[in-house]
Amino acid sequence: MSDQSPDPQKNPDPQKNQVQVVVPDGMKHGEYANFLVVSHSPHDFTLDFCQLLPSGEQGKVNAEVVSRVRIAPTMVGRVLNALNTNLSNYEERFGQVKALG
Repeated sequence: MSDQSPDPQKNPDPQKNQVQVVVPDGMKHGEYANFLVVSHSPHDFTLDFCQLLPSGEQGKVNAEVVSRVRIAPTMVGRVLNALNTNLSNYEERFGQVKALG
């Protein structure tokens, strides 16, 4: 994100403003997740990215949340489109991703 607010006087269409994504140093390596839980309320969608870890109890696995992201319902379609586009590009380059389980 840019640290400058778009000026609606200069560009009345905020969709045409260029966005620069800046990743803070503490987040550059990201978090690994191999499990996702999605829930929703009337106001937002919550995506809990998790790591599956053995619990120590026979037959049980813990899903430890490593990052929780909440988005507006108006963003869900864009997220799905971005994921579909990137999955298609990935599969064109590396081959089809086979689902586990």
